[in-house]
Amino acid sequence: MTRASATADWDALAAVNTTLANELPALAARGPWSADEQALLAQLRASHAQAFQACSQEKERLGLSLGDMHANKEGRLAYALIEASDPDGNEV
Repeated sequence: MTRASATADWDALAAVNTTLANELPALAARGPWSADEQALLAQLRASHAQAFQACSQEKERLGLSLGDMHANKEGRLAYALIEASDPDGNEV
């Protein structure tokens, strides 16, 4: 999980998250966590918090990028129309 979030491997992060969501309840149903398991669970919680932060930052970045694209849509469309014309101004 830590490596996937550090490298922005969103597909791998989603797969790990799905696996954990499926497996952790079954593990918890077995009974109380041992000291070693509690330590590993604490590490997992820390990794999950880092992954959540990475996802939040990416969401923010994508939101800003999409907002910028939307705000400049007319300009991009105008440039695309100009590029689609030949030197005499005729459409290709």
